[in-house]
Amino acid sequence: MNDAESDQRFTPRPRRAAARSHDRENLVEELQAIRRRVQMVSCTSRDSFHDGSDAYDVASMVIIRLAALFERPEFTPYLTAITREERLAIATTRNIAAHTGYKSMNDDLFWAAVTQRVPEILDRLIEESAGPEER
Repeated sequence: MNDAESDQRFTPRPRRAAARSHDRENLVEELQAIRRRVQMVSCTSRDSFHDGSDAYDVASMVIIRLAALFERPEFTPYLTAITREERLAIATTRNIAAHTGYKSMNDDLFWAAVTQRVPEILDRLIEESAGPEER
C-alpha cells in the first residue's frame, strides 16, 4: 500500500450529529449498559478477578463509563441521588484505572466496589432518572 492509498483509507469521516445524546432516555440506556457490565463481572469469581482478566477489564469500563456521566453537566439534574463521597470514590478509582495503572489498584476494594457498591448506586440513579412512565 502506498501513502496515497493509506491516506484515503484512514481519512476520518465527519462526525454524525447525535439525535438525543444528552436526554434522560439516553442516560437511562447508558446506566442499563453499565449494569449489564456489572452483571458480567459479578458472574465471575473473586479468585478469577485480577489484572489481565476479562472481568477486570470490564470492571474498569464500568468505572470509566460511570465516572464519565458525572462529567456531563447536562446530566446533572438526573444524577443527584449519589453522594459527593461516592462521586469522589468513583472518580479516584477511574483515575487509577485510566492513568496510573492497575498496579496501584487494591483488587479487593475494586471487586467490592464493582460488585456491591456500584449496583446500589445504579439502582438509585436509574430510579431517579426514570420518567414517571418507567417507574
